[in-house]
Amino acid sequence: MEDQRVRPTGPGRSIAVALVGAVSLALIAALTLGGGDDEAKGPDGVETGPVVVSGDGLSEFAGRPGDSAVGRIAPDFDATTFDGQDVLIRPGEGSGYVLAFFAHWCPHCQAEVPKLVEWIGRAGIPAGVEVVAVSTSVRLERGNPPRAWLAGEGWNLEAVRDNEIGTLAKAYGLSSFPYFVVIGTDGRVRNRVGGGLTPEEWSWMLDQAGRSGVVPTGSDTT
Repeated sequence: MEDQRVRPTGPGRSIAVALVGAVSLALIAALTLGGGDDEAKGPDGVETGPVVVSGDGLSEFAGRPGDSAVGRIAPDFDATTFDGQDVLIRPGEGSGYVLAFFAHWCPHCQAEVPKLVEWIGRAGIPAGVEVVAVSTSVRLERGNPPRAWLAGEGWNLEAVRDNEIGTLAKAYGLSSFPYFVVIGTDGRVRNRVGGGLTPEEWSWMLDQAGRSGVVPTGSDTT
């Protein structure tokens, strides 16, 4: 969020009046202009964080065959965990990724996360593949704050915070929740899909994330 400051103008009649006016205006600015920050704070700390995206973003996901993003290089990004630790995602530098975009207020996400936790706990994740949850579209007035929600569901893999305006979600073409982007070890998008996954579909995505080269087309990319 841009730094917004109130700078009183016009000559003050005294130093005391000027100081009181400046303090009053600063308080008003904090209450009116700073409301967005308060909306993103939960009982365990800040629920959104800084995001930097490098590279061309992906087209908005339409959920139809012939996804134009499949085969493209996924953008790099820097984000942070709920504890403020830096996470640098660099597609094409050897790791494959499954990026899982969740909104804490979305009932479909709330149904999907415990299933994923169970499947991952049972079958694990292939070597060279990283599964990263992305918490986005934070609306704390809807309850279920994301940090506490993911922790309560037993999500023990990487989880990063999008910023207040959803920069990361937009860069990856999110159009609904939950939303998954599969990136191969060469950095190319191999699949994008909405939620409601079966164990077989989840296993297939993990397998694809560990691959490179020619990307499946047709029914495999729906």
